[in-house]
Amino acid sequence: MLGIVILLWVLAQFVVLIAAGFLDGDLDGDFGPFDGLLIIAGSLCSAPLVLLLLYMRRPKLEHLIIAEPRADGRQIHSLSNSKILQTPVPTHIRQFIVRSRHPLRVPLAKHLWMLFLGGVIISSIAFAPLLLDSSNIGFVLLALFVAIPAWLVGFSTPVFAWWSYSSSRFHLTTTRQQGEAMLIAGMLSTFPAIVINSFITPGAVLLLTGGQASSTLVENITVVVSAPVGEELCKALAVFSLAGLIDSKKRGFQVGFTVGLGFALLENLQYILFSLFAGELMAFSYGLTTVVRGIGSIPGHAMWTACSGYAIGHMLEQRKQPHRIPDVNQWNLVNPLNPSASRFEPSFSSHPSFFSKSSNLQLPTSLPVMLSIAMFGHAFWNGSSVLMSYMSGNLDPLVGLIAELTWIVVLIALLWTFGRFVLAAAMEDDV
Repeated sequence: MLGIVILLWVLAQFVVLIAAGFLDGDLDGDFGPFDGLLIIAGSLCSAPLVLLLLYMRRPKLEHLIIAEPRADGRQIHSLSNSKILQTPVPTHIRQFIVRSRHPLRVPLAKHLWMLFLGGVIISSIAFAPLLLDSSNIGFVLLALFVAIPAWLVGFSTPVFAWWSYSSSRFHLTTTRQQGEAMLIAGMLSTFPAIVINSFITPGAVLLLTGGQASSTLVENITVVVSAPVGEELCKALAVFSLAGLIDSKKRGFQVGFTVGLGFALLENLQYILFSLFAGELMAFSYGLTTVVRGIGSIPGHAMWTACSGYAIGHMLEQRKQPHRIPDVNQWNLVNPLNPSASRFEPSFSSHPSFFSKSSNLQLPTSLPVMLSIAMFGHAFWNGSSVLMSYMSGNLDPLVGLIAELTWIVVLIALLWTFGRFVLAAAMEDDV
């Protein structure tokens, strides 16, 4: 999955190149001119990456062999790949090629959080000497040695930790292929969102203002309006693309939550990467960015999209007969970690947590309402952060920093409180 994440991030850069060729060939922010060379270059560079992605996402197949006792059968059967099957009684062999239906197995959330916090602390300590002497070659080499592991741990483990948490809490059987499809759909939804935020919104603002809008105004409109509206619409469409997996409001909430995590995963990759280019302030920049995004921005993306997914699940539930995702336990698969077990047993956690309280909240089932809630929550997070940054700019630097950090804590507390009741209400919904 990490390989697919990095592959899609590289592919996104070429998608931006193609979009620039169509919308803003000179990259000056306004529409035009058309640049065919950028389009051709982006397409040629994207083609092998797309083929590689399709190869990595090819269906996983399994060779299923069924031996049925029959009086006219045999006890020794010749199989493919020079294999021989011997049965204690006469049997008749039937063979099938089926899609893999192994259940989704994600490491325990607490183990991932331990890895995340340990990695962030160790990495920040390794970067800290740069604060003392950024020209020391030894300190620079240590930072470079730690940078790549720090990047991988920083952008991926909190997303997978939230994924593990949601998988264990919803008690919905999900195969590995289906879980990965949800995550990848979220990552792919970043492509149109990038085009909207990078070209369509800035171009539209400059067009409407006759080119008089300042770069600060364009940036603020993009962050406060375009990002919440465009990104939530793109993520909702990604949830719709997985309609075949959704048979209830609860399943829609789960799919939306995972799609939001996929979006945050690709976005987080870039934010954590940029935090490593802060020079001597790398330790502070990396530590703050990873922690804030790990416990705030990532669950925020997941929760907003989960709200849209809940409404989409209700809509699909009304339009079609319930079509349950096949229970992987029906395949009677052997657990390689415990051969004596006859099948995989989903490892659902029953330990109470902050998010497991009961809720009397009745969630809306209207898609426009839930999508508006998602956009408002996203816009409030972005807009209030921009406003606080502007206000703190007029204060003493230390006071301004404390004010911004305090507001971040308030936002995270509000998000977790909101998520506590919404998640509890969604979990209580009958599948």
